[in-house]
Order: sequence, then C-alpha cells, then structure tokens
Amino acid sequence: MAAPQTLTISLDPGLADRLAAATKQSGLTASDLVVRALTDHLDGVTAYGRITDEVNAVKDHIATLAGLIGEALAEPPPGAAEAICRYKPGSA
Repeated sequence: MAAPQTLTISLDPGLADRLAAATKQSGLTASDLVVRALTDHLDGVTAYGRITDEVNAVKDHIATLAGLIGEALAEPPPGAAEAICRYKPGSA
C-alpha cells in the first residue's frame, strides 16, 4: 500500500482551538504543525503498541508456566505413585 500524500481529518472543537492557538504562537501553518506533531509522536505510538504486544505475550507465557507448575505439583491420582515405584511396600 502506498503512503498517502494527503490526509483529511476532522478535529473536535477543542483540538481545533488548540491548533489555531499553536499556529498563532509558532508562526507555522496548521499543516506544518500537524506534520511535525505526527512525526514526533508516530515512533512513540508504534513503540507503545509493540511494548503492549510484548507485555501481553509475556503474561500469556507466565500463565502457561503457572499452569504447568500447577500440574507438576498437583497430587497424583490414587495408585499412580505405586504404578511407577519400583520398590513396593513389604517387598524385600
């Protein structure tokens, strides 16, 4: 997919007011301010998304590990230990 060259967005009134005030204060056009803001924050937004995905993957792996530990530490069913033990009670 080719990168868009133009983009039309609708701003809520509060954000539009902030953009208008920023253009007056900075002397830049609204489009220049938006492009600068997008450039400055795009890497942060995508990095946050990657971090969130990685944290979720770690949480999934921890849950899997906890399940495996729970299974390993669970009481064996009746007769299971005797079936695998080579020393039987009363045998000499």
